[in-house]
Amino acid sequence: MPYGIEDDPRDVTKMIAGLNSNIPVNRRTLMDYIENGDFTYRTKEGDVISFPQEGIDRLAEVTDDQEKLTLRLPVFVSTDVQGERPCWKVDGITETSVISKLLGRRVHSDNRLPIYYPDLVKMRQLIPELVFTLFLP
Repeated sequence: MPYGIEDDPRDVTKMIAGLNSNIPVNRRTLMDYIENGDFTYRTKEGDVISFPQEGIDRLAEVTDDQEKLTLRLPVFVSTDVQGERPCWKVDGITETSVISKLLGRRVHSDNRLPIYYPDLVKMRQLIPELVFTLFLP
């Protein structure tokens, strides 16, 4: 039986979109979480995800006032297939600065930080539920 265009298992773009169906929406700043509490965020599917305050406290320790105002949570870690070696990455000036301090890593580019599996594990240990993995084609 032939597949319809919407059911084609070879449609990689649709498959990746399905992997990203629980993307957080309306990401709030670190400062907003510090001032207002309510340690939750909503996903694209409508689920409410809560996380412990310890992650917010840990991020507050390594950020300056400007970073608290601009860092949106959760932090997105996405696939990076354009680098020399396939890995994960964190994009954004604030995100790169904060995550590099959190991991104790040097920054080579102001707006991009390559993340390898041990780094991803460490991030998930330090700020659980505040790291969100995106799959990009």
